[in-house]
Amino acid sequence: MTCQTKENRHLGLHLCLISYLTITAFPLFSQTSSILRGFTPASSISQKKYEEAFKQLTSPEICRRELRRLTEEPHLAGTENSYRIAQYLYNKYQEYGLDAKIYEYEVYLPYPIEVRVEMIAPTRYLAIGKEESWEWDKDTYDTNIVAGYNAYSPDGEVTADLVYVNRGLADDYRRLSDMGISVEGKIAIARYGGSYRGVKAKIAGEQGAVGLIIYSDPADDGYLKGDVYPKGPWRSADAIQRGTVKYIFQYAGDPLTPGWASTKDAHRIPISEAIDLPKIPVAPLAYRDAEPLLRALAGPNVPQNWQGGLPFAYHAGPGPAKVHLKVRSEHKNRPIYNVIAKLKGTENPDQWVILGNHHDAWVYGAADPGSGTATLLEVTRCLGQLAKKGYSPKRTIVFASWDAEEFGILGSAEWAEDLKVELQQKAVAYLNVDTAATGTEFYASAVPSLKPLVREVTQSVMDPQTHQTVYEAWRQDQENHVPRVGNLGSGSDHSPFIGHLGIPSISMGFYGPYGVYHAMQDTFYWMEHFGDPTFRYHVAMAQIWGIMALRLADADILPFDYATYADELLSYLKALQNENKQSIITKDNPERLRALLRQWEKVAAKVHRTLRIRLENGEIGETVEINRSLQDLERILTSESGLPMRPWFKHLAYAPGLYSGYAATVFPGIQDALEMKDEKQAAIEVERLAEAFQRMIESLERIALM
Repeated sequence: MTCQTKENRHLGLHLCLISYLTITAFPLFSQTSSILRGFTPASSISQKKYEEAFKQLTSPEICRRELRRLTEEPHLAGTENSYRIAQYLYNKYQEYGLDAKIYEYEVYLPYPIEVRVEMIAPTRYLAIGKEESWEWDKDTYDTNIVAGYNAYSPDGEVTADLVYVNRGLADDYRRLSDMGISVEGKIAIARYGGSYRGVKAKIAGEQGAVGLIIYSDPADDGYLKGDVYPKGPWRSADAIQRGTVKYIFQYAGDPLTPGWASTKDAHRIPISEAIDLPKIPVAPLAYRDAEPLLRALAGPNVPQNWQGGLPFAYHAGPGPAKVHLKVRSEHKNRPIYNVIAKLKGTENPDQWVILGNHHDAWVYGAADPGSGTATLLEVTRCLGQLAKKGYSPKRTIVFASWDAEEFGILGSAEWAEDLKVELQQKAVAYLNVDTAATGTEFYASAVPSLKPLVREVTQSVMDPQTHQTVYEAWRQDQENHVPRVGNLGSGSDHSPFIGHLGIPSISMGFYGPYGVYHAMQDTFYWMEHFGDPTFRYHVAMAQIWGIMALRLADADILPFDYATYADELLSYLKALQNENKQSIITKDNPERLRALLRQWEKVAAKVHRTLRIRLENGEIGETVEINRSLQDLERILTSESGLPMRPWFKHLAYAPGLYSGYAATVFPGIQDALEMKDEKQAAIEVERLAEAFQRMIESLERIALM
């Protein structure tokens, strides 16, 4: 998956990327330097040897070859082509010497039968609804290319006046109301960006719209950004952003099995009872097809910041543009295939370091997810070669290729629900790469306890363009002394691990001008000419991913920094208090939470300092119990009952925002309650956090005594 959730230098980014870069509505952040050096054996001769050997094995030519193979055909989840990709990955994992297994699930995947957007007044225009073919590119003639559609749109047929709603967010509708304009009984047309498309669908329905059209505006990722495909990397006039409108901020996974695995004989709820699906028909348009509709609108001129890149002044409507919208899909359960491979650990085989990427794509998916898939294969190949030369990780390294991520994070969520107990016992960390390379700028999001590890590992890998370390290039790009690592929301396969299971997670990649997101044009040609022509950033990503896995797998003491965690939460608490000055959270509760976080930070710093000294002095013998306790700390911040408005999400500190979809919200239980103006529930959520913080302090104190 990938996203366009806020204004950004490169608003055509992969859906997940925006959530990675978004640090919630609150500023922040700690510039605490890591106090974990020495927890991983990175300074040891043997560890350095393996890391250097791993880096030497990585090959841009092999990454190029694998991406070409992965993008030969469209491979939408649930199709035969997608199954063939899964089989290819399975065979590759076995070739590299790993134990591999395919997990099959049966999930609800609607495919389009008819998506019709037609303006019937004041003139007639029928949207084409598919990309153009190119004489020089045989792939553009493939009959397996799915039409432009928004998965999980309900079937519907409506005719109504059109209203332009800018990004289609709550503030936009308030602005329209101030202008005396309502969308009740109308069809809304919103441009992509600002938030996840499922949020746009939800809000439009809540505002009384009878249908929603979401289009790509050239100001965001088209010709106003630069040359468009095939001359440049940006979105051409015919390129359609497909994508799910499932409410992934309610829960990830199959809409019909919320909270349990979609095995073949699983109980399924009726589609009508699913709470994560929109209620009004939704369809996407390329800006070629949106232009006649928007040009036909009258009414007042839009606010200046609503004006897009099409060559005329935008008007809000309603009308005189009247549109007929029809969506009809084939609603079926279809098989999906996760491919899981393991490089077994020698000392602690029941501790798992999991690396994951999804293999399904809307069409060819060279960037999303092919660059990540090719990179995962490269990490696997190189670690497999090290293993054949005698390397054995202490902990088991698990390689996961997920299916049906594009429909709403289905494959990874079903596996996480299926293996929930085992994963909560064994998983040390989950390392996600969705789109590995669309440019040269590094980004990452992580739980705070792993942010120092991200910064440390990027100091061990060279940036191909600047010939500095990735860390130095990243820091200069952000113009920040300590480069910012974002927080984890949703939008990719980390969501079930951190949000549902409480497993420490990281998501990362390299980004750049990327205007073909979820379009047919996300092809090998695009990657070879614009995204990563030399494939050196595929290699850089493989090196970061692989070294991170090696350090987690071989650490004597797991490198979790819980002092940084408390420090970040303190900053968020202050921001939350400032944002809600008239709320219950401005009274005695914040002081209680602040005191607990300060105590947590103090105890965590003592734990890290003590363990580091004992480790350096050779005073630690058996570390299994210490590591088991460190491994369990993140889950202290979860609640089995989950968040009140969306119980699938168990984490009390981080969750996707209800009205951002991808971007993270900190203290989501409090935020959700405040959004609903429920002060009583906000106070309950403050109490739940206080209890979790107290448990964290007690657990850290026990570790200090080990």
